[in-house]
Amino acid sequence: MIILELTESSNRYPDSNPVASLIGNWKIDDAEQCLAYFYNVIVKSHAMESYNQAINLLLDAGKQRFGMDYALVTRPVSESVYEVQAFSCEEDGRFYVGQHISTASSLCHRVRGSGDVCSVSDVAKTEGTISQLAYAGVNVGSYVGAQVKTHFAASSILCFFSSAPKQQSIDAEDENLLEMLAQGVAYLVDQQKTQAQRKNIDSTMFANGSLNTLDEYLEQAKLPELYGIPGRVVEVLKKRIGESALSIGHISDELTLSKRTLQRRLQQQNVNFAELRDQVRYHYSIDYLVKNRKSIDSISTALDFSDRTSFTNAFKRWTGMSPSTFRKLFRDFV
Repeated sequence: MIILELTESSNRYPDSNPVASLIGNWKIDDAEQCLAYFYNVIVKSHAMESYNQAINLLLDAGKQRFGMDYALVTRPVSESVYEVQAFSCEEDGRFYVGQHISTASSLCHRVRGSGDVCSVSDVAKTEGTISQLAYAGVNVGSYVGAQVKTHFAASSILCFFSSAPKQQSIDAEDENLLEMLAQGVAYLVDQQKTQAQRKNIDSTMFANGSLNTLDEYLEQAKLPELYGIPGRVVEVLKKRIGESALSIGHISDELTLSKRTLQRRLQQQNVNFAELRDQVRYHYSIDYLVKNRKSIDSISTALDFSDRTSFTNAFKRWTGMSPSTFRKLFRDFV
């Protein structure tokens, strides 16, 4: 049985990489732990740089699990040509996304035709010679593959292979893991496509002027450059965000002014405290929603609203949409 060990200290995902903290430490030596790892990658994929990054994590895991040197996800573009959608190998330049490979008489073509898991421990002995054109010049000695059945496109093929033959084929337990792995990749491919479609729709809405871009909302929410008492109020509000109350009484106490004196000095510069506080809240709310991904309730508390409804109403006043809608629209643009 192959042991898969993915840790935060690995070279591929060092401590500085946020992926390491997302997926944690893993030492996989049985099927249950392997499935737990797959599950952990999939459910946390939305927080990664891209869904492709999550797919690559699964390919790396499968490659180690089955003791192979190469991993591919390919989709058929004709009867004899497949396109590489994702890959994992140690050789730079061997494979690339969008690459076309010839698979007229390959093992991938067999998997596509039968729909079953294919496992060959010694390709030369049982299959004869596989054309090196089929796998970018790799002389395939051992191979395992399964269908990736997506909802939004034709089925792809997930495969792992090495130049050297293996002593024995994978067992029934590992065949089950391969099928689970293919289902995980299918889910991530679908999410990737959905994300791309959503971005296209959003881009059309931006182009039609029916929705501002994220940059435009960030510009609207910029903190004002103020001096004197208004500038000091902004600094105190910033310092207290997420820590203390933001009422005018608390701000005036921190500035060692009476509430009435603070109001009068702000009015002298045509500044309204409630509007100034709203601008600071607006600025931080966007950061919390799309960058830090805090919950709506925690944002409401951090910005010193009485409850979630009060924050939602204020955010609708600022942007024309609810906080949850805003997050759905823009979380993929950060």
